[in-house]
Amino acid sequence: MLAFTLGVLMVLGALWIFAMATGWGLPYALLIKGIDWLRWNPWDSLIVAVLLLLGGLLLLVRPRGTSNRTFRTPSSGGDVRISQEALEEIIARSATTLTGVMQVQSSLREREAGLQITVSCQYEQGVQIPQISKELKEKVKQDVELYTGIIVTEVKVLVRRLEKVHTARVR
Repeated sequence: MLAFTLGVLMVLGALWIFAMATGWGLPYALLIKGIDWLRWNPWDSLIVAVLLLLGGLLLLVRPRGTSNRTFRTPSSGGDVRISQEALEEIIARSATTLTGVMQVQSSLREREAGLQITVSCQYEQGVQIPQISKELKEKVKQDVELYTGIIVTEVKVLVRRLEKVHTARVR
């Protein structure tokens, strides 16, 4: 949100400067009137300055969202959470055990009924994509539920590319 706000302000500032540089008098006149208003209305100017200062500080100091998301798994002894990185590692190891799967990246979404997993992968050239994708979905769902206890509602597969396998020559 901060980046978007700063981006909008920068674009508006650039357009304002562009308008003044090309000889258009309205931005310049508005700037002069605004400065005069600030000079002749000190209490209003003070309120505007305080609001801008507080808004800027709020944007700079506000707590940032943590990138280390965790997912809750059912447990009788207390609360057990599994990090997003651990789940992604389980998914990657599960997927790369299948013949024909070379690289895997995953994204996770928590739903009310369970976890939705999207697996972006790279297959070896020559594999049957529907068959290997079906095996991949089943294997990822089975392994995540087995190792974590988290219910997986859906596994989506996105095939990013096919890669020709390079065989090593031995002399």
